[in-house]
Amino acid sequence: MKLLTTKPVLLMGSSAILLVITAIYLLTIGTADISAPTVFSIITHKIFGMPNPDIPMPEQIIVWNFRWQRVALAMLVGSCLAVSGTCFQTMFKNPLADPFILGVSSGAALGAAIAIVSGHTELMIILAFIGAILSLSIVYFLGQSFLYPSDQQLLLAGVACGAMLNAMLSALMAIHSQQMQMIVFWLMGSLTNYVDSLKPLVAIVGICIIIVMVYASDLDIIALGDEDAKFLGVDVNKVKPLLLIVTSLMTGACVSVSGIIGFIGLIIPHIVRKIAGSSHIVLLPLSAIFGAIFLLAADGLTRTVPQLASLPVGVVTALFGGPFFFYILRVAGRRVS
Repeated sequence: MKLLTTKPVLLMGSSAILLVITAIYLLTIGTADISAPTVFSIITHKIFGMPNPDIPMPEQIIVWNFRWQRVALAMLVGSCLAVSGTCFQTMFKNPLADPFILGVSSGAALGAAIAIVSGHTELMIILAFIGAILSLSIVYFLGQSFLYPSDQQLLLAGVACGAMLNAMLSALMAIHSQQMQMIVFWLMGSLTNYVDSLKPLVAIVGICIIIVMVYASDLDIIALGDEDAKFLGVDVNKVKPLLLIVTSLMTGACVSVSGIIGFIGLIIPHIVRKIAGSSHIVLLPLSAIFGAIFLLAADGLTRTVPQLASLPVGVVTALFGGPFFFYILRVAGRRVS
């Protein structure tokens, strides 16, 4: 364990290689099996313009127009949720915090449902994103309205706001029962909405992760406690709201595209901390890599296991995340007692 923490570059390099291998493997599987060398040749040709041997056009279309975009979306969403979860757990000093604790996903889900029932599915991403930002604004306002605001009160405000938004979503589904199946499928998480949303998502997630990385050293100090962080020169009243907005922004963007895919932001930060320690300059990029690998693996299960073929990927992540949540809850309870 100590060897790993003393060589973060080697660890990140080997993790990145594992991510590439996982992605290439997923590009080879599906209704049409395509060899790994063929996949590698197609990708290098499309991205870097390298010479392309005589590969049939149908295989190029399958790999580049369908599988590659789905794999890219999985990597983006997995990375985003894992990085957001890492930041939330540090800022709130709560091992159970994840990107959905502040009601961001509920707001995005309500916005997407409104787009579906109104018949304007082309606006689903925009309305889901607006819903996520509005829910964050409400939670932050409620959390700061207490006489002595604290991180735990902000979490409670998020739970309350999420419950209210879920009730509104349930009412909307009951009124528009004809669209209920489509709404429910979206709520369970899916990686099929990638054609028009991949490029803007790359821009949003990329910029947000860069901003978070800039404040990696501040997160190390904030983890010691707000009072200690202020004493050590961190402007907590500026850094925490900024990171809260940035992480919620990229989470809302991902939820607006993929639906609700839970527990990645809960599971991955705990695993990475066990492997690489708590320094955020290492923790954040490793969380992004492992988050991408985790969601790719979950999506791969739905494509390779016949019994899981009809399940949205969000259901698969929940099957792993539920038991892990109880494990963390049990460990946290032991520490308190």
